[in-house]
Amino acid sequence: MKDRYPCNPNLRTRPLGIIFIPQFLLEQWTTGGVLLRYHCDWRGEIESAPASPKSVCFERDLYKTVGFPPEHAQQMETLFMQVVDDAAAKVHAQILDGDVRSLSDAQCSDWGRFVFSLWFRTPLDMRGLKDAVGALAGPESGRAIVDGEHVALPPAALSALQMEILRTVIDDAERGRALINMEWLVIKTTNPREFFVSDWPLDVPVSFAWLGSNSSYVSLPIGPNALFVAAGSRSLADRIATLPERELIMRQNRSTVGHAQSFVSARSAQAAAFISAHFGGRTRYSVTQGIADKYKGPAI
Repeated sequence: MKDRYPCNPNLRTRPLGIIFIPQFLLEQWTTGGVLLRYHCDWRGEIESAPASPKSVCFERDLYKTVGFPPEHAQQMETLFMQVVDDAAAKVHAQILDGDVRSLSDAQCSDWGRFVFSLWFRTPLDMRGLKDAVGALAGPESGRAIVDGEHVALPPAALSALQMEILRTVIDDAERGRALINMEWLVIKTTNPREFFVSDWPLDVPVSFAWLGSNSSYVSLPIGPNALFVAAGSRSLADRIATLPERELIMRQNRSTVGHAQSFVSARSAQAAAFISAHFGGRTRYSVTQGIADKYKGPAI
C-alpha cells in the first residue's frame, strides 16, 4: 500500500535515483527487515512504501571505472568503499551504546573515514566529480597536453582518474585528522520523536565552517534514537548535548530531510507531514560540483 502527500514542487522534475547509503546504517530503521521509504515522485507527491535496505541504498554502477575489464570495473566499490563501510560497521555497533571515548586510534580512523566519505559518495557528488575532472582534463582547459596539442583524455583514463580522486579526497590525511581531533559524542534520546535518515543525513553549519574550526560540527543519525556528533570545541559539544531533545531532533531532521534528493526513511507513518513539508527544501553545496563550476567555461 502506497501513500501520497504533496511535496516540494522544486523536486518534481528531478529524476528519481537510488542513493548509496550503507546497509548497516539503514538497518537501524527497519522493522521486520524492511523500512518505510519516502520519496518524491514525478507528480510532486511524497510516496511511501516498505523497502529493503538493499533496494534503498543501491545504485547500479555508481563507482564503475569505465573501460576496465568487467572483473575490475567495480574495484572502487569492492576494494575501497566496501572496506570503508565494513570497518565502520564494526565501530557503529560500539558507538550505538554511546561508547565513543574508548575507541582506539584505528577505530577513530575507520569511523572518521566513513563520515568523511558521506560528503562525496552520492550521485550528486559523483556527477560533480565527473564534471570537474572533465573540465580540468578536457582539451579546452589547457591542462591536458600531448605532444604540444590540447587533447581530451580517453574515457577510460578519465574514469580511472575520477575514481582515484574520489579515493584520495575520502582518505585525505589532513582532513581526517581534523575530524578525529574534534570533540566526539553520542547523544541517546528518549523522546517519542525519532531521527530520520536520508541519502545525505549529515548536518553541518550553514556557513560550512570547515572541519577543525571552533564553530564547526558534524552530526549524523546512527539510529532512530541516537545521534553522533563531532564538534570543533568542547563548549560547542556541551551546547549541542544540552539542547532539549525535541529541538535537537527537529534541527537534525530538518537537515536530513531538507538535503534529501532521493529518499528519506523513518519507522513511523506519522512522519509523512514533516517529510512532505521539508523534503529537498535545502540546497546542499557539493564540493565536487563547486570545482566543476569553477573550471567550466572558456579555455584557460
